[in-house]
Amino acid sequence: MRTSNLFVPEILQKVTDSVIGHSRITVLQPWARLEGNRWALKIRARLSVPETSTISTETIWYLLFDSASASVVAYPAKVGGISQTYQHQSFNEEGPANEPWRRGNPCLQRQAAVFGRSAWTGEPQAIDEKILWYLDRLLVWLDAAACAKLNEPGEPLELPTGSGLSSFPIVGFTSLADDLPFWNGRHGQWGWADLARLPGSIESYVIKAFQDKERKPIRDVEWGHLISKQPACNKALWIALSSLPVVEPWELPRTWLALSSYLNSVGVNLGEMFVKVGADCRQRRMDNAPMIVLLGFPISATIGAKPTRYHWLAIGGLNLSDRRAKKNGFRATEKTRQFIDQSLASSTTAMRWVRTMNWSPEQIRTRAGRENVVCKRVLVIGAGALGSAVSENLVRMGIYDLGVLDADRLEVGNLTRHALGMDAVGHNKALALASALNLLMPDANVVGLASFFPPTRMEIAEQVRSFDVIVDCSGSDGVLDALSAFDWREEKTFISLGMTWKAEGLLAFTASETAFPTIDAKQRFADLAAPPTSLVDAPVEGIGCWHPVFPASASNVMLWSALGSQFIIEAIHSSERRCEYFRQLADGSVERLSG
Repeated sequence: MRTSNLFVPEILQKVTDSVIGHSRITVLQPWARLEGNRWALKIRARLSVPETSTISTETIWYLLFDSASASVVAYPAKVGGISQTYQHQSFNEEGPANEPWRRGNPCLQRQAAVFGRSAWTGEPQAIDEKILWYLDRLLVWLDAAACAKLNEPGEPLELPTGSGLSSFPIVGFTSLADDLPFWNGRHGQWGWADLARLPGSIESYVIKAFQDKERKPIRDVEWGHLISKQPACNKALWIALSSLPVVEPWELPRTWLALSSYLNSVGVNLGEMFVKVGADCRQRRMDNAPMIVLLGFPISATIGAKPTRYHWLAIGGLNLSDRRAKKNGFRATEKTRQFIDQSLASSTTAMRWVRTMNWSPEQIRTRAGRENVVCKRVLVIGAGALGSAVSENLVRMGIYDLGVLDADRLEVGNLTRHALGMDAVGHNKALALASALNLLMPDANVVGLASFFPPTRMEIAEQVRSFDVIVDCSGSDGVLDALSAFDWREEKTFISLGMTWKAEGLLAFTASETAFPTIDAKQRFADLAAPPTSLVDAPVEGIGCWHPVFPASASNVMLWSALGSQFIIEAIHSSERRCEYFRQLADGSVERLSG
């Protein structure tokens, strides 16, 4: 730790003075200036509950304050601090040799109610009060850790952390309801898995398929259109477990020996497994790259609840013996290589954990703010400005099985308000948009149909009939008439979205019928008295033959696509026939009228 003997700011000295005589905190060293804007205070904290085998009555801590960001962090000291990792704490590794503290900072921002105390008010803003608040929180956390009350039944489950975990690399998987019974019947077994790269990404992979230890397929993983086409780029080793592989108090095994000891306790011999895995790779001449190890187990969303999903953790960099491996004092034989592989399982070599994430549809859209993913097949007719923006919203919101129909090609002039870019100019709008949308989400399964509506080709007509929800974004009365005349063969949810002249508003209609009710829709649109089309001041694109274009800015298109997308979701959940007019007022607010 590099320090300088600069004058301690008065506000920090005030903190030191405030804890003089504190019954549970003793300042061991005054504030020390670190590099940059950071300051460190060495303290001793005392438990108010009986000590445990891992938390002594007194432990040493460093409180770090960054004056630039006004952030406060507490780290256990390398000498006299706690060395294990607990719930709501970063992985407690040693960290750089020149720092006297470890890296296991507790999450002190959590509500104190989860530590068995009444919830406190928010973090103070004044610097001295904030630092003292963190010190009080540290004492609460320490007592809860010593009493094993950092997690209580009914609280959200927090997975343990391990060495090497960072944002990237990352391995994505899907965890569906039927995964649980499938894997529950394979506890203690192992096999192989195919990994593929997330298209166009860096250090991002997905689990595509599983095989047994004889490499016979046992389970494919459903992904979107693009990922399904991705070739496998690496083999992984999977091990099915009956429970979360945790080392007490709450961390992932740090070494192969620690992992081997845990696996032995649940009936899995890691050394024997490595012998078989290594021999198989060498025999198949697939021993030239490190492997990822996948550990699977049932998991629940809250502590103490019944498991509802199957989860995977990953360890990177498994290096088993290749065909050229040898060991000093031993002959360079297959038997020696098997001995080396078996020995790895009992070594104290540190493991590197790799971040994993459940990319199932409902999980990956947690940030979208919607609890229920809409599992419907939706066809969008018209891939223009509004249709492209609506389609993008739908895929992000959870409608990942989507069709887009349009016969036109994208022109440069479309780029002012279209979801596509220059690389799509000259391409069919529907096909180009489908290609772009399939890159949005791992589960996106979007198909483009280069056709007018109604389609003249039988195979496209059958594809159109296969969708549950039909969304018209063409802005054409002729398409509305065609929607009514087309033979759908069964009831569909119809939705029509159209921007009014100059994108002043949005007309939206929905009905669940066996044919689109064109007469009723047109009448309701007329009754809402939207501004009529006027070519008097219409903008002209190009020079020569007068060619007016529909005036609408990208911001207007985004506004109406957002409201239109919400209208679609509402229509899917409710079969009620209705018509609405969203109208933008002079102050920028939007008025919603029903007709």
